[in-house]
Amino acid sequence: MRLSKVEKGDGFFHALLFRFISMVSGMRLPDAARIVMYHDDFYGKPMTTWTQAAMRGESGWSVGERELLAAMTAKWNSCAFCIQAHTAIASLAMDKTLVKAALEDFQQAKLPSRLQTILDFLEIFAKTPDKLTAGHIRTLLNNGITRQELEDAMAVVTLFSITVRLADALDFAIPGDSDFSRSAPRMLEKGYVFGKSKLHGHPDHRALAEVLRKRVLEEPEVTDVALRQAMAKRATGGPAIPEAAFDDLAKQIGQEAYKVTDEQVKKVVEKTGNEKAAFELIVAAAVGAGLYRWQKGLNILDDATVASI
Repeated sequence: MRLSKVEKGDGFFHALLFRFISMVSGMRLPDAARIVMYHDDFYGKPMTTWTQAAMRGESGWSVGERELLAAMTAKWNSCAFCIQAHTAIASLAMDKTLVKAALEDFQQAKLPSRLQTILDFLEIFAKTPDKLTAGHIRTLLNNGITRQELEDAMAVVTLFSITVRLADALDFAIPGDSDFSRSAPRMLEKGYVFGKSKLHGHPDHRALAEVLRKRVLEEPEVTDVALRQAMAKRATGGPAIPEAAFDDLAKQIGQEAYKVTDEQVKKVVEKTGNEKAAFELIVAAAVGAGLYRWQKGLNILDDATVASI
């Protein structure tokens, strides 16, 4: 973890809570949990609310399939932590040989046709969203994937396009295989929130995405709103940011977050003067990159739907 405040917890209570959870579980509290518990009103609450709904709410995709989509998103972004975490969960919920084959080469794996078809689309969605066309949407709809199932799948990849960037930018510690095996059953059963969650009907992904966007990119915080928005835009190939440290990190998070360095993060901490501000800017860049894909996909889906009427 590149930010000590996130590592240790936001204040005395969180520090004790992290130690308690680690003691009870018999393993170090994963960084994926630490990041959503730190400065949680800013990022953790809106992100986990949408993630829980997308991954454990009503959907035409099974829980195992959605976990596989998360693992594939991690692979497409070279995120070692998330590949292992979601492979472990997916392998508990569906045929582990199928999961292994998909991750090795989904084009050659003998996958169910629906899963093969959606992965063909989602790889473009995750890696090169500007290349999406209405033709891609028509292919999905013609192969029996409904509009709602497409939104569900895009939501999963959007969320983990954000998560993998944060995992790599903040340098999540990678637990051993035994720890992944220990945590996977809990994640499969409980999902992405602490305690009980109330899920009613099909998730409104558009509304949940908007809550996350507004919270991270529009509401007052330690950092200036304009700077957070600039980080988000730069992560999608937008205009350069005058301050080199911010520009360099935002661009790296957007393009290849797994190549982010300690020095890049350190420079942003030095420029902002504190780790909470640096955290906000890193989150803004990752959220910007994820939501860019989400909006691209929605625009093409909506256009294709109107054209077919």
